[in-house]
Amino acid sequence: MALRCQSGEPGAFEDLIAVMERPLLYYATSLTGSSDSGLDVLQEVWIKAFRSIRRLKNPGALRSWLYSITHGIAVDRIRRNTSRERAEQVELEDFQEAEEPSFAAEDAAAIHQALGEIGLRHREVLVLHFLEDLSVAEIAMVVGCSEGTVKSRIHYAKRAMREVLSGGSYGKAK
Repeated sequence: MALRCQSGEPGAFEDLIAVMERPLLYYATSLTGSSDSGLDVLQEVWIKAFRSIRRLKNPGALRSWLYSITHGIAVDRIRRNTSRERAEQVELEDFQEAEEPSFAAEDAAAIHQALGEIGLRHREVLVLHFLEDLSVAEIAMVVGCSEGTVKSRIHYAKRAMREVLSGGSYGKAK
């Protein structure tokens, strides 16, 4: 599909939007916490993608490239809107994976609600890994960190999700 867009084939970009709009919108909304902000981010994504798709060197990386653009725009929006000092900090690089908790798919609504209650860095890796089925390497490219950091974030995100879903005190004032 990237090659079709790069060659200027009529309808190719519209086909790309038809395929990627829903997953990118879900990702943008998950990151920003608002469907309106998610739509704003997605609009910027399509403008940026349209203007720069001809410069995409690896057409096979189109999906990851779009997620990376979405991530960058969403994080910029979050930084602007919430005046955070820093959106990213260095995490444990040499993380050793332990036995991971798992979640049953019985109650998707509860899981989606719980996603909204965990931090951005944890939410984004869970969405990309489990809902968008990106590999650890692809996620590292999208969020701009090492694969070790992605693994660490997935581990801690799963723990946070387990705590939220079990009614724990994650995110509550002490």
